This record gives sequence, C-alpha cells and structure tokens, in this order.
Amino acid sequence: MHDIGRPGPDAAAVALCFTAEVSRTQRRSDGTLTVGGVRFEVPSRYDHLEKLHLRVAAWDLRQVHLVDLKSGAARSRWYPFDKHRNAEGRRAARVAPRDAVPAAPTGVAPLLQKLIAQYAATGLPPAYLPKAEREDRP
Repeated sequence: MHDIGRPGPDAAAVALCFTAEVSRTQRRSDGTLTVGGVRFEVPSRYDHLEKLHLRVAAWDLRQVHLVDLKSGAARSRWYPFDKHRNAEGRRAARVAPRDAVPAAPTGVAPLLQKLIAQYAATGLPPAYLPKAEREDRP
C-alpha cells in the first residue's frame, strides 16, 4: 500500500498564515517601532530601511516578523523591547553596514585627472577656479 499523504506545514508556518501585514516607520532617534502599543527594537542591519513591512498577530504581540515586500516571505523575527534589560545600561554597539564605510582616498579622481590633462594640452584656463584664486572677488 502506497502512502498518499502529504506532510503538513509546521505550527510556526500555520501561525504566520493568520497574521496581518502592517507597515511602520522606524524612529531614527533610537531605532525602534511600535505595533499595538508594544515597542520593538529594529536590528542595526535594517537601519537603512525607512518603511518596514511586518506580519503581526494582533492577539499575540510576543513577536513580529519582518517581511520582504516583493516575495511576501518572512525574513526575520523580532521580539519586544526589553525595558528592564535596557535600564541596566549595557548597550550593544550599533554597527554601520560594511557598504557605508567610505573608501580610502586614492588620489585624484580619474575624470578630474582627464579634465586637467585636456586643459593642459589646449592651454586654456580651467573652467573652475577656487574662490581664493579668483581675481574678481576677495
């Protein structure tokens, strides 16, 4: 006899199906947002997002899920902001994303180098003179 049954989804997947999708704007001052009177801390890796789309079960605000707007898939689960732990004063360092770190200067920009070479070849004065080098202004 062949088994014709299909495995069902786990309880967490079923619970996620019965949630509502809401969008919230995070506070820039402390990186938190509020859903139904409960405050949630936004992880630092999502600081660059202005509007966050969440899946929320209105009857159970012990967790919310961050959702990808295009696919609708839950990306991460967040828990309420712990006021007692926050009052102790121990803070995790907020880390800037690796992309936001400015690159070390490498000298003159390539396009600027090209323009300087063109002006030197033609003998014309440069199109821009810094304020200190202008004769018409002090």
